[in-house]
Amino acid sequence: MNYLSIDLGNKVCWLAYSNQSIIFMLDQVERHKLINHIKKIIKEKNISTIVVWLPYDLYQTNTKQLDKTKKFIKKLNTIFKDIKIDSIDERYTTFESLNILKEMSSKKDFIKKNKDSMSAYLILESYLSRKN
Repeated sequence: MNYLSIDLGNKVCWLAYSNQSIIFMLDQVERHKLINHIKKIIKEKNISTIVVWLPYDLYQTNTKQLDKTKKFIKKLNTIFKDIKIDSIDERYTTFESLNILKEMSSKKDFIKKNKDSMSAYLILESYLSRKN
């Protein structure tokens, strides 16, 4: 099974996919182009499940971004009826992403550019580890 993870932003979204057990970070996508980009990835990568990050705050309360994400998940379910749509609560993903990238490089531009892509990677990694 191949999986696609989405870290949904207001203007830009970050994606990662797995081909069996290997996870790949993908380039960021502008939000208004996301659905068409997902369609392309599903065909190219034979995606069977889409995993969307639920952005809860530290106290697991609803936020505006969480409400937007839940609406987006409903939209995905409507458009991709043959694809399993799942979600995962990963509150500390961004923090973990920053720590990993800081170990890789001290360049602030590198860290800033890659933190959300790394988050999408970690979301998928966490999801897959829970499935096994």
